[in-house]
Parts: sequence; C-alpha cells; structure tokens
Amino acid sequence: MNQHSFASRLIDTGMVICLIITLAAAIYGHSGAKESGLSLTESYITEYMKQAPRWPWLTAATFSLAISLFWLAAAFLQASNPNLLTCTGSLLLAATAMAHFFVAYAPVRRVQQPAPIHEWWTPAWWFTSQTSQSEYEHGMADAYSDVHYHAIRLVVTFGIASVCSIAAAYWMKDRRRLFSHRSLAVAVLMSVFFLMGDQWNFHRGLWQRIGFALMYCWLWDAWLVCRSTRKSSMLKHNQR
Repeated sequence: MNQHSFASRLIDTGMVICLIITLAAAIYGHSGAKESGLSLTESYITEYMKQAPRWPWLTAATFSLAISLFWLAAAFLQASNPNLLTCTGSLLLAATAMAHFFVAYAPVRRVQQPAPIHEWWTPAWWFTSQTSQSEYEHGMADAYSDVHYHAIRLVVTFGIASVCSIAAAYWMKDRRRLFSHRSLAVAVLMSVFFLMGDQWNFHRGLWQRIGFALMYCWLWDAWLVCRSTRKSSMLKHNQR
C-alpha cells in the first residue's frame, strides 16, 4: 500500500466514523430533555448543551462534527489537483471546525449545568461549567455567552461560504455540475433557515436544527463526491 492510498483510506475511515458519531451523539444528547423544559422546536441546541440531562453527548457531537470538517478539507485537497476555489473552500472548512471549539467551551455560565448521567468519561475540567456566583463571575459568564454567539455566527458564515466556494470549484467540472447545483441549493437553504432561527422566536430551534441537518447531509454528499473524484483520478493515472 503506497502513501497516497494509505492517506485516502485514513481520510475515508475517519470521515465515516466521525459522521456516525456526530449523528448518534446528537440524537442521544437530545433525548430525555422534555422534563427539563426544553423543546426541539423552541429551544436552541445551545440550550440543550447547557440544561439537557445528556448534554455531554451534544458536546461530543460538536467536536466530532469539527473533526469531520477537517477530514473533508483534507479529502478535497487530495481528491484532485486543487485550484484556488477548492483551496479556499478547504481553508474555510478548517476555520469552521476551529470555531466549534468556542461554541462548546464555556467554563462559567449563569445557569446550573446538570450533573452528567452515567457519563463517567466526561472530563470535569473540560466540559463541566461552574455557575457564576459573584459579579466578576457573572461578567465572565456574559463574556463567554457573547463569544459563543459570535462563534456560532462564525460557524454559520464560514460554513456557508465553504459550501459556496466548493460549489464554484466543481461548477467548472462538467461531470460534477450536479453536485455544484446541490451545494448551491444547500447554501441558500442553510442561509434562510439559520436566519429564521436567529431572527424569529417562532420555532427558532426547529429552523436551527434544519440548517445543521442540511450541513450534515452535505458533508456526506461532499465526501462521496471527493471519494468518487479521487478514484477517477487514480484510474486515469493507472491507464497512462
């Protein structure tokens, strides 16, 4: 097995594992939260990460999604000879992944975070937040909340920009224009739903979740296209 083949298998394996973990952890992390007064349609994912009984799984899903974005960036760079648009899209994917760290990290909050249920693997020094007590800690909590909001906007903005950049790159490839069309449609729909979730109080949690669901589906689609492109390039190379 040559180095290129090993890297391809590593990227494919890592991508599939992370995407499966992301979906499974997100679904399990949302379960059992109704008793905490949370709603899938009315509450943001952030509210579940703060108050849901299985919040550690949502944090795990966030980091797993971030790693998936890194794997996808590597996949696009390896799939074929990358042009400027592909490189830009890959860099934006990596930037989106980094922003997820600030989305999940908040050591001080104004709310009391529930004790984890059977999550013995949860490192208290990393995930668990302490409730602010003093005026100084209240200020820290507000600062982390503000950083979280801007990090979310960064994730959404860079995420949509990366999809658009990749779509523009594949528009130049006749055999991949259908993927380009799908990507542009996803970018438009993501923009609409994330804007609705930010501006509307009516079903705001639903719109946000639809936006992230579209992003998740696009990650699968983009990886499969990368995989197909890479195999086509290798086949052409072997036929020479």
